[in-house]
Amino acid sequence: MSRRRLFIENIFVYGFINVLNKIVPFLLLPVITRMLPDASDFGVYSMYTTVVGFGTPLAILGLYDAMFREYFEKEDLEYRYNVTTTTQRMNMLSSFVILCVLALFNKNLSNLFFGSFDYGNIIILAAIGVFIGGVSNPIQAPTRLQNQRRIFVISGLISSFVTYLLAMILIYFGFSYFGLIYSSIIATSILLIFFWSRNRMFFIKGTFDRNIAKELLKIGLPLLPTFLIYWVYNAMDKIMITNMLGTFDLGIYSIGSKMAQASQLIYAGFAGGYSYFKFSTMKDSDQIEMNSRLFEYLGLISALAFIIVYPVIPILFELLFEGVYVQGFIVAPYLFLSPLLLMLFQVVGSQFIVVKKSHYSSISLAIGALVNVILNYILIQYIGIEGAALATLAGYFISVIFVSVVAKKKNLLSIRGKFVSVCLLVTGYLLLNRCIINHVFLFSFASSIVFIIVISSLYLEEVRNIFSFLKDKSKFNGEKE
Repeated sequence: MSRRRLFIENIFVYGFINVLNKIVPFLLLPVITRMLPDASDFGVYSMYTTVVGFGTPLAILGLYDAMFREYFEKEDLEYRYNVTTTTQRMNMLSSFVILCVLALFNKNLSNLFFGSFDYGNIIILAAIGVFIGGVSNPIQAPTRLQNQRRIFVISGLISSFVTYLLAMILIYFGFSYFGLIYSSIIATSILLIFFWSRNRMFFIKGTFDRNIAKELLKIGLPLLPTFLIYWVYNAMDKIMITNMLGTFDLGIYSIGSKMAQASQLIYAGFAGGYSYFKFSTMKDSDQIEMNSRLFEYLGLISALAFIIVYPVIPILFELLFEGVYVQGFIVAPYLFLSPLLLMLFQVVGSQFIVVKKSHYSSISLAIGALVNVILNYILIQYIGIEGAALATLAGYFISVIFVSVVAKKKNLLSIRGKFVSVCLLVTGYLLLNRCIINHVFLFSFASSIVFIIVISSLYLEEVRNIFSFLKDKSKFNGEKE
């Protein structure tokens, strides 16, 4: 199988699964906002998910990835059962510990996350969510280990549908943001029961093995800081908005963030298929050149997607939302581009994993996270929620630049001058539209066309090759018929 076909097939097969699991919440978001006209309600729910996102990596301890690595260490079935059983019991213990910590210090954590002692009950509910999520994590894993993709598609879709259907029912009967929280906990519990019924033999037939536990911790614990750094990217903006502005502004910001996650569909498709591709081709003689071109073309796609979407974002918000939620459009462009930068970061970061020097990726990510936190503190005071979105984008941008420079110095990445030109053009486009055009649709649309033409002209040769490839393929299919 050619590398091009391998990459594309993995993107479509595994990526399609991730996209499907994200599409239901995305489509039902306008309905939820109409049922929760007070933005503060959605802000409280957003902070609940932030707390769960903080506790879950601590409960899992990186053991999910470690289990995958250790599971394939030996062909012996008994050994594999011991791996899954050991992981599950360790996660049960760590999840229970995190549950107790969150519950015992609920008032203090309420003040930390919400800027108020009044949300201790939300912290306790988040503790329950963390426990269920931490326990269910290894129980779902055997389905992935057996490559049963259809089960993941069906279960993910059903879970998303149940979550939002139940949420709408509970909100209708007056549960407000508690409806969203309860539905999330119930849906996760249903998934836990479903996967236990399918995979219980992986945890009943095995025994706890101390030696395996040591290996799992040796692999998993070093991954924990990276997960926490990602959490900083995803959570510090929300925490600072809540503490500096309040849950009302967080609700508006969260809607803008949710809508901007349309780019997550691109990222999810990439992430789902790239994991296998990057390691299956890592020993190819031209691996560095191939990955460099992949980095460049994904960057080009990201740039064009951003320029195409930017002018229509305000119109989409006016069509889909009502009241104060429309204001969420101001943060959407920055948060749309952020996951695409993360995609580029992971392409370069994979080069360091291949040569077993992944600490360079962690350092680059940490530097960007630090920039993110500092800019959040400064910009939120001056330009509100737009400052938080800009800080997130800047943090990812710094991480990509830093990791790319290091990779280039280590001869793990080559960057052509015309790609640097594309990056400068996108930066200029954003500054032009935000500072001068200021969301006037006709001017913004016209500027998009101009920038697309200029960027495309830099890649005329690649465009001709694509059309030539499609023409030849069409001709071949016609002759075959």
